[in-house]
Amino acid sequence: MNQTTRAQLPPAAKIASNDVTDHELMVVGPQQEPDWPDRRLFSLPMLDIRAGRAALLSYFENTWRLTETLFSALINDEAYYVRPYHKTRHPFIFYYAHPVTFYVNKLLVAGLIDRPLNPHFEILFETGVDEMSWDDLHEGEQDIWPAVTEVKAYRNQVYALVRDVISTHPEFDKPITMDSPGWALVMCFEHERIHLETSSVLMRELPLKYLHQPRQWPPMPLVQSRLSDRFVRPQPGIDYPADNPMIEVLGSSVSLGKPAQWPTFGWDNEYGRDHRQVSTFKASKRLISNGEFYEFVSSGAYLEEKYWSEQGWAWRRFRNTRWPSFWVQDGPVGSHQYKLRTTFNVQPMQWDWPVVANFYEAKAYCAWRSARDGVNTPYRLLQEKEHMAMRDAAQQALVNGQQDHELPLLNDPVMNPAGGRHVRINHNLMLGSEGPVTQFLENAKGFNDVFGNVWQWCEDAFHPLPDFAIHPYYVDFSTPCFDNQHQMILGGSFISTGDEASVFARFHFRPHFFQHAGFRLAQGDKNSLLEGSKRYESDALLNQYMLFHYGSADEQRDAAITGNAGHPQTLPFMETMADLIKHYAPTFGHVLDLGCATGRASFELARHFEKVTGLDYSEAFIRAALLMKTQGSMPYERLETGRHTTTLMARVATDIDRERVVFVQGDAGALSESGLDEAAQFDAVLLSNLMCRLPDPAACLRQFTGAGSVLKQNGVLVLASPNSWMEQYTPRGHFLDGADSDATLAQLAALLPGFELVHQQDLPFMIREHRRKYEYVVSQVSVWRRLF
Repeated sequence: MNQTTRAQLPPAAKIASNDVTDHELMVVGPQQEPDWPDRRLFSLPMLDIRAGRAALLSYFENTWRLTETLFSALINDEAYYVRPYHKTRHPFIFYYAHPVTFYVNKLLVAGLIDRPLNPHFEILFETGVDEMSWDDLHEGEQDIWPAVTEVKAYRNQVYALVRDVISTHPEFDKPITMDSPGWALVMCFEHERIHLETSSVLMRELPLKYLHQPRQWPPMPLVQSRLSDRFVRPQPGIDYPADNPMIEVLGSSVSLGKPAQWPTFGWDNEYGRDHRQVSTFKASKRLISNGEFYEFVSSGAYLEEKYWSEQGWAWRRFRNTRWPSFWVQDGPVGSHQYKLRTTFNVQPMQWDWPVVANFYEAKAYCAWRSARDGVNTPYRLLQEKEHMAMRDAAQQALVNGQQDHELPLLNDPVMNPAGGRHVRINHNLMLGSEGPVTQFLENAKGFNDVFGNVWQWCEDAFHPLPDFAIHPYYVDFSTPCFDNQHQMILGGSFISTGDEASVFARFHFRPHFFQHAGFRLAQGDKNSLLEGSKRYESDALLNQYMLFHYGSADEQRDAAITGNAGHPQTLPFMETMADLIKHYAPTFGHVLDLGCATGRASFELARHFEKVTGLDYSEAFIRAALLMKTQGSMPYERLETGRHTTTLMARVATDIDRERVVFVQGDAGALSESGLDEAAQFDAVLLSNLMCRLPDPAACLRQFTGAGSVLKQNGVLVLASPNSWMEQYTPRGHFLDGADSDATLAQLAALLPGFELVHQQDLPFMIREHRRKYEYVVSQVSVWRRLF
């Protein structure tokens, strides 16, 4: 077994030399694998796509070797056909063939080859499984897979083909760019490296009788004193750090998005530009360790429903989990004695390693710790923008807008050969497993493992950046996962290589899925929009709003039950509001749509205004709106009854210029803290069915009055509200309700000095809950012009 103590790890000088200075943006040419004892597995730095054929060939052969070494862990042919215990993934034979069929298919798409090698294989192994739920099992496919010998012969064919393409094709006489056919080749490299990691997780779930640890596998940082079979209950301060302090990170502005000309490959979701305002927050210095999570499990709280989300608890009950998936019971039930499953074997528990958990478990731990510690501000997971704010300045600089030529390549640690100044990061297979949460040096802000060791679950669901564009060589890499069902993971793990280990990487998995992923705690106040927006986060409500915004009259009603005459007549709400603003706005420059929800009114306003900013408190609504902007369409589910739904497609009209619209997640009651342009003044502002869902509606209206108003003089403020005041949203003392409509308007007038009321009307609309239940609502609409 390939083990080492921490003191036995090879010194940096033996890993690789590093003769590229931090101040040179030079082409990183072909890299050589270090001369390790036993030819241990090693990942090269990420490929510089300008470096030419020799570098391409070195990176390809290194990528190929990574896969072959991993799959050499399977001890016989039978192991290739064993599926994970959860039966939501294919057997290993699929993952052995899938990356190489990807080479053939993408090289065909790019025109680098002119014919398939094995059309049957290239269809059979083309598409993997993205299970919808933990109980979405895939059965009855065992007879479709070819023999291992056939797949190995096919792999040999593909290997020869790709080597020949790299060596002889004239495309590689010039540097690769995102727009050149060579981009398809480097896409294949990075795709294979993704599957290196996901296959290693599946092996971690495989019965040990099918595995052995490859001789070349990198060492694991095991503590020798723990390498005994006798279980010892962990002691804080001895077996794992006794404290994990929360470190404050001051508020700042951060930018996201990989520069288009950066000379490494990137997946489509990495590109685009986004600027986000980060309020002051706190995060735990270290990742949560096995020892810390043991406190949650051994207390019995892991089995208490009150700490879990509804979906998380359903998953836990379905799987009957009682502890993390990679903990191995080592005593009677209730004794809480465990060992640790690593990729290829079972070891004595390493209490100071980060716990590997799924998103549901991470959120449950946050809820339990909040209750145990009695904190005023509950613990949660990081947001993507907060992970950015935690990084060292050199890493932040890569995505903060400097010109490409100003940025040293080595500011991205994955470009640096292992053993250079970034040895503090456990990625790129420097080690063969996760390691202690204190082993790798803290960054300049005091955090350990901002990158590497294990991925970190985030509060954010996977979403596109503004100006996201699909790459024609892989049209469905990201977009199927912009569905509010995939949680973001950031930072990479010990086995993340290439693009996965880059500072630009933005990856995702379903919340019940296991990856080499853990988490750290975070705390934030009103900047933590995700905590406050939970009231809007259910899939059912998102689908309901998608139907209200984008469904046709026929889609929103069910004439088969009542006939069209059975429904009250209503006007199309979003179009009517947009037409009102068009009629009263003095000019058609910039309009603000507050409480934009999933964005239909914002798009309708783009018919008339040069720029539209849509803002909403709900992360899920903003993600949906961004997807509608980037793709122009999005599927959603219309509830029929009980378990039955109908899939519909929301579409933005083709005559609307979607590029005029910008969507922002923020607080309508605190516009100055919501990432809007501080200098922006608007020609018109729309608050559509929002007022009675605000905690302080009067404070919101004050933002449009006086010298600091965000509304231009002579601009119009359009308010639409059903006045459904409820204490769950608004304290009773803040209700803006009158005995009748005139009294309500009088209250609004008192809050809007310097405005005149220029129009009022009642606007009825209906919201469908299911085919036999509708909510009929009448919104009070008023239009106010700012005079001074």
